[in-house]
Amino acid sequence: MQRYAITFQIRPGAEAAVRELLSSYAPPEWETPDGTRLLSTSIFMKGTTVIRVIEIDGNLPSVMAHLSRQPGIQRLERELDRYLAVPRDMGSPDGARSFFLSSLMDHVTTRVAEPVR
Repeated sequence: MQRYAITFQIRPGAEAAVRELLSSYAPPEWETPDGTRLLSTSIFMKGTTVIRVIEIDGNLPSVMAHLSRQPGIQRLERELDRYLAVPRDMGSPDGARSFFLSSLMDHVTTRVAEPVR
């Protein structure tokens, strides 16, 4: 399993609308055509900063392309666009890839508890 996080900024005053959008959208299909699985997504907000964390089993580029083709995700991203502090292009796989790569946070560490015996 791998974890990835992206971050983006929203305009001041858009927090309530963005919180509603991000907490109510339909989830994507969990498996990509190549068998990569999206295991979980979590979204965090603090002020105008949004962080989306995904856990996958497989290939990140496959997940990025897959998500860019999901109708529910496309709808969410179009609605979210009006609240962003920095414009982006999520209308194509290349635009989505560019956004993901520019917004991808550096992974510093993950610590996991050992199983209880």
